[in-house]
Amino acid sequence: MSRSYERLPIRVFGDHLLFSGDLDPVYVALTGVDWHWKTLYQWLIAYWCFYSCGFASWVAGKDGRDFWGHMIIAAENKTLAPCGDRWPRGRERRHFRGEQGISTVRDLARVYGDQPYDMVRVILNGAPDYREVTRRVKDHRGFGPWISFKVADMVDRVVGQRVDFDEAAVFMFKDPVKAAFMYWNQQHDRELEGPVPTGQEEEIIHSVVAELIDYFAGHMKHMAPPRKDRLVNLQEIETILCKWKSHLHGHYPLFNDIKEIREGLEPWLPYASLAREFDKHLPKEG
Repeated sequence: MSRSYERLPIRVFGDHLLFSGDLDPVYVALTGVDWHWKTLYQWLIAYWCFYSCGFASWVAGKDGRDFWGHMIIAAENKTLAPCGDRWPRGRERRHFRGEQGISTVRDLARVYGDQPYDMVRVILNGAPDYREVTRRVKDHRGFGPWISFKVADMVDRVVGQRVDFDEAAVFMFKDPVKAAFMYWNQQHDRELEGPVPTGQEEEIIHSVVAELIDYFAGHMKHMAPPRKDRLVNLQEIETILCKWKSHLHGHYPLFNDIKEIREGLEPWLPYASLAREFDKHLPKEG
């Protein structure tokens, strides 16, 4: 990946993410497809485990025990995938490997048996409270704090079951916190990655979130993708901050996620009709 691109101010960068669909391209694609809810739920389970849109699209249409059987084969990673490569594992789920990944899938198969989609139904019963949703997610082996946050976000934005997020819960992770501090330092003509005043951390996070919500929702009237059913809020600000931090460090050129997701999906297109349908609804690069 080339790092030689123009670094954009967070407002310009955030506008791009929201207009292009690159804020969360997976969410856009999933709300565009016309799948049975059981297929969608099984896609989500596979994605939460392996963080691969291609693999999730291939395995989501399998029935019951067949679904779990292929999930275990992928977790074991001893044979080649249908596309001829090793079974994929997104870097976001880098800890879902080896015995941890195998044991997790086996536990899920034991609990949910012929109805894999019941995992999502159990999680949904915790809505709309964020802490209850994430507690139910973390009851499953191999599902820690970060993936629990991601599950709650997808329950809200993809499944359409409202989840109430609070600022403290969202900003328990280091990347959005660091990005908020970087933005605050920038606004106050301080060293970008320098420390912020001790004892003012929570106040600074709150002020940054309020300022960015005021801009994206209040001034620009951006509606939250993919459903466009409310104004941009806390979850979207968290994503904008995280991606802007990567953008400043040279790891996130424009359309980065759209490009990476499509590249990971392409090897699976000949083998899964769900992958081809997903691809049709993925935002376009450029």
